[in-house]
Amino acid sequence: MRRLAGLVAEAIRMAVARPVSSAITGLIVAGVCGVILSTTGQSVQAERQVLGRIDEAGTRSVVVTDTTGSAGIRPDAVDRIGRLSGVEWVVGFGSATDVHAVGIPGGNPAAVRAVYGTLPTEVATSGWDMTAGTVLVGPDAQTTLGLDISAGGVVTRDGTDYAVVGWFDAADPLGFLNRSLLAAPDPDTFDPVLRTIQVLVDRPEDVAPVADAIYGLLDAEDPTSVGIQTSETLAEIRQAVQGELGRYSRRLVTVILAVGLVLVGLNVYGSITTARRDYGRRRALGASRPDIITLVTIQTVTIAIAGTLAGSIAGGAIIWRLTATPPDIGFTLAVAILATLTAGIAAIPPAMVAAWRDPVSILRVP
Repeated sequence: MRRLAGLVAEAIRMAVARPVSSAITGLIVAGVCGVILSTTGQSVQAERQVLGRIDEAGTRSVVVTDTTGSAGIRPDAVDRIGRLSGVEWVVGFGSATDVHAVGIPGGNPAAVRAVYGTLPTEVATSGWDMTAGTVLVGPDAQTTLGLDISAGGVVTRDGTDYAVVGWFDAADPLGFLNRSLLAAPDPDTFDPVLRTIQVLVDRPEDVAPVADAIYGLLDAEDPTSVGIQTSETLAEIRQAVQGELGRYSRRLVTVILAVGLVLVGLNVYGSITTARRDYGRRRALGASRPDIITLVTIQTVTIAIAGTLAGSIAGGAIIWRLTATPPDIGFTLAVAILATLTAGIAAIPPAMVAAWRDPVSILRVP
């Protein structure tokens, strides 16, 4: 460790003693970082926005529907589906029934449906203990019913009363619920069945296998009445978009890094050629070939770190200015590491040339 610390200190002194060569290396590395971030960085930002819009359309959703009302899907199917690997959440809903607000004659009806399972985080609520006979009202349903606040009573045509005890606001893919009310399951209901089951999987590529597994877990009385809608097509589009943009970004990064590697290598070689007597004296005084290689590599990497810092700041500022969003931290860090490693690799061949030169022939006085 002491020897390595000495080499690092010596490398820093050499970098300071050769300001022109060090500045050129630093500018090359800074330029590599800046160009990658300001070009590919924008592609990464655009990719995130495009994929985000596709995801908003529900690339991870699976919807099970009783198409005829005779499938006979029991509520315990929700628990079985929830235990599948790759399922983030699952919630089931009973048949929709129209209700009217109590005390508002002639008011418009809204649909109420029993909910089975735990409401996911996509559904914000005012709080609900799911007591039988209570309901939550969605924002659109509250307007339809003519309720000034999310409280009161609603009644079905057959005289079943519900107490409105709060509100909910659902985001996609459950945004359609906002037009209805959610009721707690009635334990006295004989042989309850589900009309729809909403499932969200962890990843878009899990949609197809999870959908296949769900069909076998429903235990429906009439499987021919079961319809399963998936976002598999959207998931395939997402993968295609991600793959195409990713290939473009990788090719561009590879080209820029390759150009930076060549330029850094040439600059380091020129610096070593100019200072060949210094390296010859070190060899004559006992420095080994690995010491020379390590010395040159550490010197270049030290300069590259300063260059990546400057280039990352400049490239990040450009992205922020052009896209009005901050650069991705992970991508910026990855670019900085790649640029530093590239500079270190570029320094190895010139360092080997310096290490294998004959110190006697270098130091011979003509």
